Amino acid sequence: MNMRIAKAATTPAPVEVTITVTRFQDVLGSAASGAGRGTRYTMKLARRDARAFIKGEDLHLKAPGAAVRFTIAAGAGSKAAYFPVGIAFVRDGAGDGDEQRLGLVNFPQDQIRPAGRSLVIVDSYRDTAPHVRYKFSVVVQRGADGRIGIIDPGIVHEDEQ
Repeated sequence: MNMRIAKAATTPAPVEVTITVTRFQDVLGSAASGAGRGTRYTMKLARRDARAFIKGEDLHLKAPGAAVRFTIAAGAGSKAAYFPVGIAFVRDGAGDGDEQRLGLVNFPQDQIRPAGRSLVIVDSYRDTAPHVRYKFSVVVQRGADGRIGIIDPGIVHEDEQ
């Protein structure tokens, strides 16, 4: 049996998360005005998934972690198209060095994959502390004019087993 096919058959599908832009804020144009990052959004699971749930602005993931696909959508009635440009993480509280504080331990950069209006990350769930929260920033670009916005939700590692 081809090993590539066998691996694909055993890899679980990613947790599907839809982030809907409800009010776009250009971070480059707003810097002078003091308006800040301010892109407003809603976040929801595209379908129920036993590995995750959303509470407030946080995506809660259960052990042992999972791949997560964030798909960026426009709000109801909007014809705008938004594309993820990148993602950055910052751990709440103290961490053991830059790699842990910046999420490099849990969210390996070499496994982040942009694809059209989606961005796939892998949460390896390797942080040893219970109930760890990471703030993350998804950088999005508006297709119509190329302007840049930032969306700032969080990811929480649930410590229930």
